[in-house]
Amino acid sequence: MSGRFIAGVFIVVVSVVAVALVWTSVRDYESFTPPVATAVDRADCLAPDITAALVAPETRDSSTALRPEGSGYPPPDFSPVAVVRCERGEASDGGLTIDAVRLEGDIDAVDDAFREQSRRFPANVQASCAYRHLLPAGLWLLDEAGAAIRPTWPTEPCGLQEQPYVALSQLHEASREQHLVAGISSDDAGTCAESIGQLFETTTETDVDRMAAYDDTYIRPLTETALTTPIFDVGRLQVCRYSTEPPLPESRIRLSRQQSTDLMEVASTAPPAGPCDLVAQRIASIDVLRPDGSGGTRIAVELDGCQRVNLLGQRQLPPAVIALLLQ
Repeated sequence: MSGRFIAGVFIVVVSVVAVALVWTSVRDYESFTPPVATAVDRADCLAPDITAALVAPETRDSSTALRPEGSGYPPPDFSPVAVVRCERGEASDGGLTIDAVRLEGDIDAVDDAFREQSRRFPANVQASCAYRHLLPAGLWLLDEAGAAIRPTWPTEPCGLQEQPYVALSQLHEASREQHLVAGISSDDAGTCAESIGQLFETTTETDVDRMAAYDDTYIRPLTETALTTPIFDVGRLQVCRYSTEPPLPESRIRLSRQQSTDLMEVASTAPPAGPCDLVAQRIASIDVLRPDGSGGTRIAVELDGCQRVNLLGQRQLPPAVIALLLQ
């Protein structure tokens, strides 16, 4: 399936060394509290920034998504009784929807998690953090009267704190209100960048051994987080496919929810790839996101050649997964 592509270049390979050195050499950080959130009459999943992020998640800019207007630290007198999470959904006829999902359960744990102090590097520390973190496109805390705030996700140096995600994952869905997005199917694969960087190189046995040692020492503690790499709670994934000689866009598809879950389960448990002396001629690039737009891990897959995936190092994918991405 051919389609529209947007301009842009992205690189999957990140500077893990720089981040690892920061964490091993800098232990101090400073705490801070974001500005207080502004309460509004109700939760609104159709706010322009939320709608844009859910309709076209592939175009979302992570640098501007950390603190939407009006969001902030929960006011001291605000007592939430429920959460509303905005999600990309699907109508019974296959149309794209934006869903307002009311969540209930241990709301006190959620409130406590969002009242944690944020942490950052001191002003005299220079750090380059190469990881991509995308928060839920729209998340609201509701009080008894129905008033709502958008809480700011507490941060830590080079990332986001995990506790809000843990607390939210323990809630249950109480109701769901769907809003149809006119003229767009839930199968619509959206847009893709016009090019990609060099994602894979040939490797020898020595390279594989060195990467395995580095993986055990640095990569897993820094990147294997539930918040940034959804697996069982992944949304419908967009697959952008490219030829590499020259690097040009070919086509794009959107997987079903079950296909997306199957892909991430296999990719996250796949064995490390062995030496490779083949140069792939076709590459797939995938942003791993939940229905609420959170996540942000970007993976690449060789659709021919050695059929590896870049996820916590280079892993070997089975032919069935490659066939899925070539459909």
